[in-house]
Amino acid sequence: MGVVQGAVEAGFEPVRELFEQQFAAEQHIGAGVAAYHRGRKVVDLWGGLADGDTGSPWAEDTMAASFSTTKGLTATCLHLLADRGLVKYDDPVSKYWPEFAVNGKAAITIYQLLTHQAGVPQLPDGITTDDLCDWEKMVHGIEELTPLWEPGTNSGYHAITFGFLIGEVVRRVDGRSLGTFFRDEIAAPLGMSQIHIGTPASLDAKVATLKSTVTITPEMEKQRAAFLGPTSLAGRALGIALPGNMNDMLNSPAGHRAEIPAVNGIMSARDLARMYACLAGYGEIDGTRLLSERTVRTMSEQQTHRPDLVIILPVGWALGYMTGGDPGWPQGPRKTSFGHPGFGGSVGHADPEIGLSFGLVVNALALDLIGAGRTAALADAVRVCAEAL
Repeated sequence: MGVVQGAVEAGFEPVRELFEQQFAAEQHIGAGVAAYHRGRKVVDLWGGLADGDTGSPWAEDTMAASFSTTKGLTATCLHLLADRGLVKYDDPVSKYWPEFAVNGKAAITIYQLLTHQAGVPQLPDGITTDDLCDWEKMVHGIEELTPLWEPGTNSGYHAITFGFLIGEVVRRVDGRSLGTFFRDEIAAPLGMSQIHIGTPASLDAKVATLKSTVTITPEMEKQRAAFLGPTSLAGRALGIALPGNMNDMLNSPAGHRAEIPAVNGIMSARDLARMYACLAGYGEIDGTRLLSERTVRTMSEQQTHRPDLVIILPVGWALGYMTGGDPGWPQGPRKTSFGHPGFGGSVGHADPEIGLSFGLVVNALALDLIGAGRTAALADAVRVCAEAL
């Protein structure tokens, strides 16, 4: 049996060929890739090892912690509330979360949270990696933050705080935690059992083990010190200096169980692609309508496009998603394409103009924040096949 298993529909054979080539070139330890086109699953592949140390194989139902790919799941939860008239994008956050209003944050809006313009990407002082698993501690710490720029005047990637900000708004409005809301209102209606924010203990054996494949050279270390130092904006937003190891935490039972809605979503490529297939279908798939077409068009429209204060590169932001239109990104050439990459190489996105969705989850973490390289190559291969039909 070959390293790559699963199936592709006619016309998508090049995706399997590229996936096999990537494994042959040792770009993966294990991975899953899936795609839907016009509501049909056209790619469903997996291969390699779920744990490179023990040799356990990546199975059909293997999932992986997918870092910021989680943000797309989180944003979609808030859009369900907006679709139901329970939240308005222009409302101040403090309307739902009064304790947030202190230290210059009273006027920050839901819209500014979703577009990373709120000015509070920095993590609270004194926290550790393990503290990310403590919802109340993180929320109270974020309540005390002071914006680092005037909200609404610039964009800076809220790499970790985004999940707590959006998640707490969802909790205040609905009463359920973000992970529970996602399970009940998105995963269950779409028939998805392999995608979680807060993963049950019964599924621990199905979760791949993350492993960094990055070799830090002296020159890279010098650059990291210059741009990602603990006092830099990027360093404070990305948690570079947090005590503890992020991979170790995400590989642990505590990391699986916690709800860290910007970081620790655990999912299969199959279910990730299915969620975005619903969005690519303007809110409906297989007769199940999750969102109105109007809301999907609103939430996916590019709002800003400028150099990001944290990522440095120009980023197109929709309401909680990164848009396409920039060379090298997996979302592709159309700015109407939207989704979210995750550190290390995972990504999920929808391209409604051609009815396409894409999901990739990996456990070999590359030095990749935007989904370039192997991730974009696979996404491009799927897109080319879809456009050719």
